[in-house]
Amino acid sequence: METHKSFFRGFTPMASENRIYLERPRIHRLLEKATQKPVVSITAGAGYGKTCAVYAFAKTINVRTAWIQISERDNLEERFWENFISAVAIINVNTAELLRKIIFPAAEQQFDRFLALLRQDIIPGEKYLFVCDDLHLVSNPAVLRFLERFISLGLFPNVSTVLISRTEPSLNTEKLASKKLLARINEKDLRFNRDEMVSYFRIQNLSPAPGTASAIYRDTEGWAFAIHLAGMSLKNSGAAHIPQALRSNVFRLIESEIMTSVSKKLRKALIKLSLIENLNPDLVRKIANDSALIREMENLSSFIRFDSYLNSYHIHHLFLDYLRGKQDELGEEEKTDVRTKTALWCVKNSRKMDAVFYYEKTGDYNGIFKILDTLPLILSSQAARFALDILDRAPASIYREYPKSIVIRNRVLASLDLFEQSRKETLESLPRFKALPESPEKHLILLVSYLNLGTIGIIQSINTKKYDFIDFFKKAALEAGKTSYVTKPPLNGVVLCSYVCRVTAPASKKEIEQYIEMLELIIPYTVKAMGGCRYGLHELARGELAFFRGEHKEAEKLFSQSLVKARKKQQYEIENRALFYLLRIHLSRGDQEGVRIVLRQLEAELEEPLFPNRHSYYDIVNGWYFIQTGRKEKIAPWLKNDYEESELHSAAHGLEKLVKAKYFFAAKRYPAALAVMENRGNEEPLIMGDVEIKALEAVCRYRQQDRQGAYTALEEAYRLAAPAALFMPFAELGKDMRALTEAAMKENAAGLPLQWLTEIRRKAVVYNKKIHRHAGIESGESQLLSHRETEVLIGLSQGLTMEEIAGASSISPNTVKSAVKSIYSKLGAYNKADAVRIAASKGIL
Repeated sequence: METHKSFFRGFTPMASENRIYLERPRIHRLLEKATQKPVVSITAGAGYGKTCAVYAFAKTINVRTAWIQISERDNLEERFWENFISAVAIINVNTAELLRKIIFPAAEQQFDRFLALLRQDIIPGEKYLFVCDDLHLVSNPAVLRFLERFISLGLFPNVSTVLISRTEPSLNTEKLASKKLLARINEKDLRFNRDEMVSYFRIQNLSPAPGTASAIYRDTEGWAFAIHLAGMSLKNSGAAHIPQALRSNVFRLIESEIMTSVSKKLRKALIKLSLIENLNPDLVRKIANDSALIREMENLSSFIRFDSYLNSYHIHHLFLDYLRGKQDELGEEEKTDVRTKTALWCVKNSRKMDAVFYYEKTGDYNGIFKILDTLPLILSSQAARFALDILDRAPASIYREYPKSIVIRNRVLASLDLFEQSRKETLESLPRFKALPESPEKHLILLVSYLNLGTIGIIQSINTKKYDFIDFFKKAALEAGKTSYVTKPPLNGVVLCSYVCRVTAPASKKEIEQYIEMLELIIPYTVKAMGGCRYGLHELARGELAFFRGEHKEAEKLFSQSLVKARKKQQYEIENRALFYLLRIHLSRGDQEGVRIVLRQLEAELEEPLFPNRHSYYDIVNGWYFIQTGRKEKIAPWLKNDYEESELHSAAHGLEKLVKAKYFFAAKRYPAALAVMENRGNEEPLIMGDVEIKALEAVCRYRQQDRQGAYTALEEAYRLAAPAALFMPFAELGKDMRALTEAAMKENAAGLPLQWLTEIRRKAVVYNKKIHRHAGIESGESQLLSHRETEVLIGLSQGLTMEEIAGASSISPNTVKSAVKSIYSKLGAYNKADAVRIAASKGIL
């Protein structure tokens, strides 16, 4: 960072936005040195001038600064994200607008997209500060995790993050500290020394006697706020000494030294402002309703300053605590007026969570429901819990006054997986809803209630095996014809599980067919009731069963039909899943052009803003494809993380866990792969997922040379798959399944029929040949190597032995050895690792 001459001019008062600061060269030098590191942690108690020190420093060096002022409400992820975006908007409005289009980046892939947006607007050569003030108020693990990621990256050499907190932040900064990337500033650093205190008095035209100055310094112990109040006392009374009780009597001093000098109107206006947090100038003007009061307020520059980083006024927290203690001087109507104006301002400025907070304070549940109705169909757990707490605190009368509130409540309960509670409450409410006066809203409420009961029936059918809820969907379709409301994307979209056929193991083909027949019956009604919801899902489910049974011609026809229907009604998740299965079919055939067409269609989905989960599914599907074709390094970073989950609903976590496990398996991190497979959390035990996981576990244990464990897992997979004749998960494991089945056949592994092993081995060998050829073509192989040499090189890069390569390619080990020698010669390589490295650099791999 550039050294500024002003640091060495001596003590000079610095005017900045109506406040007089003492420029403290010692603190400036300390901050200048600290901000050469990516992260600065400033920890000190109340009144030590932490904020003022950073603010004065930032203004002096004139850096681009995003200032995030934390409050306790920032423990709600959505509210923190709104606050963060508002801070970014101060330095770049365009970036802020782009950030508003993505949700709070709790998951790693969302965080990657957030970084990409941020990175494109960071100007090289310019210094940036991200200041997070009052960090001690944050306890939400997701928010803390976001901040940990943000400060730990060090991707931007011209960006420093400053963390201001009264206590040590609840962040894991040990790695940063060990790498000397963290600077720490504490109370001891921030205390005024005696010379700084005297200089501060001097700029206020105070010249206490040496004995008085010594007494003040002894009693204040360098505490900035106490020194400031001592100066005020000297100015007003000329007292010769400061009592030791100064610190414990701050409020009394505020009353006697500050509030006695302000007008009654300003006193009331200040107390009103203590009811709210974001003191935006526009909002302050609405509440004060008097420009003269604003000017008078700005004269209290020692306690109230305008912060250009936040575009808001900032009241010193101790003064704010004093004002809050005086709120009983306001009438209830005055408090309601302030909070209503604040809520309306928050709505207008895209701060929805804050608006809900203020509406609840005023008892305006109509305002609350209007906001909650605009939020996503499935809320984050934090937002859902926040909303449910508000609804639980509300008087029972709101459900009579605002019947649509039950619709909001059902969405909230569903987001928290409280389905039985939602079902019970909806059934209890139905008689009351039916008795409502005739109106379009009545039928909308009944429509949503019946849909809720039907959807809960589908969810619970996985355990009950009962499909007696179809009448709810019929009734919903009838109600849809009596209301003008039309459900549109993304609210009309179905949230898919990891597998379309939600049937638990063990399950026969007949049981899976029964589930698919249920879908066929309800879909005409959901399409009518919810603007096309589930259109194409029946064909998708039938195609899924056909695919897992290896009936690829039939499956391809069904997936194509599903695709056409899904696109017609904007059913993006159904479209995505149909494309995923088509990708797998084309890959198993070695259909190069078919694969490329599907990949382009998947990429096109990224441009569809009404598909909320598009980025997560794109990463998952592409991750699966890259692993299958031997290019595991190309998968999205978040899928390489052994603890990170996406923002997808928990029911859809199975696919991402499968991809994670396959990645660890391909990376030879077998314990990590097994850990992912074993730690499936609340994921539903669906038959097709269980078969895929067990088959993968079998080859993973075989790679670990745990043959008995491998045979046991393979037998479990066989017993799960046999009733429905599912075999595709085995074939897709290619060379590894070939090796495992061969070993099982040689050793007559118990519980595994020879005929089944033979058939699975044959299909795995065929699949592996197609994959090898596809991987070779996709890698842009050079004419430098022959096709066979490229196949051998791909095998080497995948960690196969020469014997395994020979078996997979149906050639002799001697042919493989000859090919390896030729590869080394053509590439100028000394060994296998060298050959793989050179081939990668030439675009062959």
